[in-house]
Amino acid sequence: MTDSWGKEKDNGSWGLPDGMDPMKVMQVASGYWQSCVLHAANRLDIFNRLDGQPKDLDQLTRETESDRRCLGALLSALVSMEFLDRNGDTFHNNQFGQTFLTSSSKFYQGGIVYMFENWYEAWGGLYDTVKSGKPSALMHQTYSDEETYNYMMGMHNRALSQSDVLTSMINLTGKKKLVDVGCGPATFAVKFCERYEGLNAVAMDREQNLKIAQNIVDEYKMNDRVQLLPGDYNTDSLGESNDAMLLSSMTNQESPENIKKLLKKCYDSMNKDGVIMIQEQLLHADKKGPQLAALIGVNQVINTVSGTSYSTTEMEAILGEVGFVDIKSMQMAPPSPFIMVSGYKR
Repeated sequence: MTDSWGKEKDNGSWGLPDGMDPMKVMQVASGYWQSCVLHAANRLDIFNRLDGQPKDLDQLTRETESDRRCLGALLSALVSMEFLDRNGDTFHNNQFGQTFLTSSSKFYQGGIVYMFENWYEAWGGLYDTVKSGKPSALMHQTYSDEETYNYMMGMHNRALSQSDVLTSMINLTGKKKLVDVGCGPATFAVKFCERYEGLNAVAMDREQNLKIAQNIVDEYKMNDRVQLLPGDYNTDSLGESNDAMLLSSMTNQESPENIKKLLKKCYDSMNKDGVIMIQEQLLHADKKGPQLAALIGVNQVINTVSGTSYSTTEMEAILGEVGFVDIKSMQMAPPSPFIMVSGYKR
């Protein structure tokens, strides 16, 4: 006897289609277990405490003022998730944890971990958000200077690994002025200027973010070529005579109407033959993935009034409506997870 899946029943149980794993349901349903372990470890400063020196469970218990049994369980989970290594009850950072989760590393991502922990409660309200259409939290709430610094530096460190990919995709040789709209730490503006002689940049964002961006511009000795401009891209001028515009990781927090208005503002500010570059987590044309872009869309409905995930086809259509031509979408090479959509003003 076979069931509707065409598999024989075995002792009264249902057979499974080839290649299907019922554990996927549990793995996804319990996915927050892993993130909560990382959040707690980050807040307890476990990785920095182990920076360059192994410590045993008793010492970590004293330093973190924690319960020994509970901390032991947390550390065991971190080892199983391959963030730490252990020898008996002595723990040390493995290469991954040392590289990405210690503040002494130039690749430090702990600020981004804090950011996702801050969103944890809002994600718990996803059901109510879907039912009501109202976000359970709002982005651009007030953050402390320390929170802003940690997040911006995480973005900077991540951008450093992606900048070679971005700056090589569109040739800006001969271009004079780039505007990085919603620049964050201004890393990409700095790296474009570093790559293309004769190019200057205007990096625009909120004043709190630009305080951190200034440190990065100083570090790369780019004060004479990168101008930091406080402003709101939805309401403030983008200047004039721009040869290139960069919009990175910010269109999905806006409505289609706001995106169109912003892209029209970009178009009107640009010289003939100017290029626009949208670096974003976008869905493929069929909207079947990638998964990260789809999940970021969910994050936008939780955190914004009108944001969502957009497909390459939708973004290309808006660019065309505004007047851009020679529009194309390109999957960016690793380590960048983004898709680049570009167009020109002719």
